[in-house]
Amino acid sequence: MWFQSCKSQNDVKERIEDTQPLNVVLILLDDQGYDTAIDGTKGIKTPNFDKFTRKGMRFTNSYASVPSCSPSRSSINTGMFPHANGHWRNTITPKLSDPDSFFGKESPTVDAVGIHEYIKTLPEVLKEYGFFTAITQKFHMSPPWKFPYSDRNPVHNNPEEYKRVISEFIDNAGSQPFFFQANISPPHRNFDTHMNEFPEYMVDPSIITVPEYLPDTPLMREDLSKYFGCIQLADACAGSIIEALKLKGKFENTLIIFTSDQGQPYHRAKASAYAEGLHVPFAVVGPNIRKNKISEALVSHVDIMPTILDFLNIPVPQTVQGKSLIPILSGRAKKIQSRKYIFGEHNSHGPNPKEHYPSRMVFDGEFYFIKNLMPNKDYLLPADLSDVKGWNNRSYEATIQAKFSHPKQYKILRLLESGRPEEELYNIKTDPYQLVNLANDASYNTKKMELKNALKTWRKETQDEVENPAKIKTRQNIR
Repeated sequence: MWFQSCKSQNDVKERIEDTQPLNVVLILLDDQGYDTAIDGTKGIKTPNFDKFTRKGMRFTNSYASVPSCSPSRSSINTGMFPHANGHWRNTITPKLSDPDSFFGKESPTVDAVGIHEYIKTLPEVLKEYGFFTAITQKFHMSPPWKFPYSDRNPVHNNPEEYKRVISEFIDNAGSQPFFFQANISPPHRNFDTHMNEFPEYMVDPSIITVPEYLPDTPLMREDLSKYFGCIQLADACAGSIIEALKLKGKFENTLIIFTSDQGQPYHRAKASAYAEGLHVPFAVVGPNIRKNKISEALVSHVDIMPTILDFLNIPVPQTVQGKSLIPILSGRAKKIQSRKYIFGEHNSHGPNPKEHYPSRMVFDGEFYFIKNLMPNKDYLLPADLSDVKGWNNRSYEATIQAKFSHPKQYKILRLLESGRPEEELYNIKTDPYQLVNLANDASYNTKKMELKNALKTWRKETQDEVENPAKIKTRQNIR
C-alpha cells in the first residue's frame, strides 16, 4: 500500500454515507499533446484549461505511460504499465451505445489482448465502495467486464451535450458518490469531422508555430490549424463538464483531473516513445488542493489511480505501480519521494506485426533516454498518422512533399519507418523536439549509462522481460 492509514471497507463506506460525498471526475482528452495557451502554445486559446489550472495545480512534467489509446486508458485505470497489466496494444471493444450484454462475459466483442483478470481496476474498486460510475465518448478498454461502469453515453464533441449528459449522470447518481471518466474525442482525427460541425473553433494557420520535427509548409500549417482548432473545441467541452458540476453544486467536493490520454496525432509523436507522444497537459483541482500552483515534479498516468484512491481514503491495490500525488497536491511535498525518473513505453499501436515497434524510455527532467528493443525493424505507421482516406491526415503527405525544402524533417520520418538506432539520448531542455541524438557523444556517456541502468532496473522490477511485444502475457487469470 502507498499509505498506512487505510480504513476497512465498511469504515470507508460509513464515512462516505455519513458525510457529504467526495466525488471524482477525470476529464480525458484524446490525442492532445502538451499544447495549451497557458503552457505557451502560440495561436490557440484554451480559456477553460487555463482558468481551471488557477484553481488548483498544473504539472509541467506530466507523461502518459504509453502513446496509444487503449493501453493508455487501461494503464490509467489500473495504475500499471502496459507490459505489466497485459494490455499492450489497441483493442477492439464495444461501443458505448451497445447494449449491456456487450459489456459482460458473454460479449460478442472481446479482444484477445486485455488486462489480466486478477487485476482490480479503478471502476471495480469504486463499485465495491458504493460509487456510481459513468463514462462518455468511447470505451476502448479490454476485456469489457473488467470496467463495470454504472452508466454510459457516447457524447463526444458537443459542449452543450456534455453539460446535459454530465448533469444527467449526477442526477442518476442520486445520493451515491460518483466517478466519471469524461472522455472527449477531439483532437483525435478526423479533424474535419469536428471542425465542419464547429467551425467557430478553427484557428488561423498563419499565426501558429509549427513544431520543429514537422516541416513548416502551407499544407502542414493547414493540418496543424485544424488540430489546434480541435483543441479549442475540446477545451470548450471540458468547460461544459466543469460548468455542469458547478450548476449541480458538486464542484467544491469533487476531485477533478484534467489531462490527455497521449500526445499529438502526428508521426514521431503518437504511437512512439518520443516526448511529443507522451508529454501531456495535466492539472488537478479539488478539496484541500493548493490553488494557482505549478509543479515541475515528474508525474505519470500510472499515478492517477493511486491519487484518486488516496484522495478518497480507499486502500490502493498492491498491483498498482504508480504513486499518489496527494502529498504534492496538498503542499506536503514538492515531488514524489524517492522518484528520480519516470518511465514510458510503446509496443504496438494495433495488432498488425508491421506496427510493432517496442521501445522503452526513461526521463529525469532534463535528459530523455530511449531504448528501441527491436532496432532497425521496419515500422508501419498507424493509418490515422498517414492516410488521407478516412482520416484526412495531410501531415504525412506534407512531409513527403517537403523532401528537398525540409530535408531534416523528411529524414526524421524516413528513419521512423525504416529503423531507429538501439539507443537515443536527448537533452529536452535544449532540444525539446529531440532532433539531436547524443547517444554516441562521448561527453554524455556518464548520463547515458545512468539512464540506461535506471531503465534496466525498472524493467527488471516491473517484469518487463520480453523484447517482442507479441510475447507479452495478456489476460492471465492468476499472477
